[in-house]
Amino acid sequence: MKKLLLLPFVALFVSSCSFDMDDEGLSHWLSDQGMPSSYKVQTVTVSNLKPISAEVLQDSRPLNAITRGMFGAANGMSIDAVFDFSIDSAFTARMKKTDSVKSSLILRMVESLYKSKFLPLDFFPIEEELKLNVSWILSEKLSQKEWNKLEDINDSVWLHELESWKTKKKADTTISVSVGRNDSLVFDLPSALVSDIRKNAGYRRLQLRLSAPEASNIYRFYGPGVYFPRFHIEDLGGNGDYVTYNAYRSASLPKNREKCSDCLILHSGVFDSLVVEFPSKPIMKALSDFYGDEFPYTKGDSNDVRQAVVMAEITFFRDDSKGSSEFDFPIMLETGSYVDSVGVAVFRSENYKIDRPRINESGHPNMVFHNGDSLALQVTAGMRDLINRGGDERSFKMVMRLGSSVVLDKDSSATYRVVTEKDTIEYDNGGKIVVDQGDTLDVFFSEHDYARYDFTSIKNKPATLKLWLASKRGEE
Repeated sequence: MKKLLLLPFVALFVSSCSFDMDDEGLSHWLSDQGMPSSYKVQTVTVSNLKPISAEVLQDSRPLNAITRGMFGAANGMSIDAVFDFSIDSAFTARMKKTDSVKSSLILRMVESLYKSKFLPLDFFPIEEELKLNVSWILSEKLSQKEWNKLEDINDSVWLHELESWKTKKKADTTISVSVGRNDSLVFDLPSALVSDIRKNAGYRRLQLRLSAPEASNIYRFYGPGVYFPRFHIEDLGGNGDYVTYNAYRSASLPKNREKCSDCLILHSGVFDSLVVEFPSKPIMKALSDFYGDEFPYTKGDSNDVRQAVVMAEITFFRDDSKGSSEFDFPIMLETGSYVDSVGVAVFRSENYKIDRPRINESGHPNMVFHNGDSLALQVTAGMRDLINRGGDERSFKMVMRLGSSVVLDKDSSATYRVVTEKDTIEYDNGGKIVVDQGDTLDVFFSEHDYARYDFTSIKNKPATLKLWLASKRGEE
């Protein structure tokens, strides 16, 4: 596997156009695309399509946790939480004079998840005892001017620095933490941390890292942009005095813990991407056989414009038994492909077109952890570009990654549905919700599922490509 980050996919755009259209609907759609409505729409199927290559590009870059932070482990990955604090000279001087102090960290958990109406009450453990590893970086003494500038550090610069976290200052022991459904998580930090701060008076910068690699869940808390994680120092001398500092910023550091280097395993919640490359020769041959003439047409600029791809869909075999998820909801895949731009291959995300009758009957075809054993992904933009420029004999390269969890798996609405009558909806994960007429339900779940999915079968299970072509050939 390569350790490389693809450019993030743009937000999923959903069109109301169905590709199983009546004649009038097709005429309007062709017109919207700038194609004559007199074009015929025909289908070509390319079976037994085998990839040239398939590889996972892992994303392990630090994530900005300005609104949501995470720590813990699940489904082949772990996530650490990092906080950035600044403490002033009066604070460190006070600590030196105090005989007995302790430090705590306060995190406000995302109650909308842990008390979600879409999840059963016992979905998450009521309580889990975690072994929490704590490490930190305490800066050298700063001038007041340098200390005042800590808040102005660019977040992207800080995130880049976290990729090479280096510190010799670690907790003297791991600490035990109870995590449950409480709104806030408060736990004492190691005495070694307090001792380190007490020995180093003056203006300081403190970066604090939490790791729970043996956890059974990934826990979510509000980032400093919503509810500030607080670093709390208390004087145990009997007067109850304490001082609280808020974090300037926080980050989540994901780590891939998969052991199979040849497996095609994607994780959701991060930007892991799977790149699959197919040869163009069998596609061009299928088009030549279908039209009965040379394909592509190679005169002039070598662009064959006698047909336009109205729709392209590639279908893979899938096996959900090799995957695992947190919420037990289906997960939608987002796709993209590489297209030619002035002689350079650039990435383009695909616009997902809704086929309402198909979805209402059996659900979205581009989901995993769902009924069936196939995965159908739309690759219209990439295939249109490949066929129009078929003369350059390049391969077709597509990209996929795990996207949002789907709460209403057989709903063809773009983002939400308004309920027309009172109903009780029961979910496969055990959740149940009672809705009244006029209620609004989100189609997608609000939180990322930190799931894993094994696509290794793509290497040895041939795919099927179906093309819908609007053609203008000869005198037609």
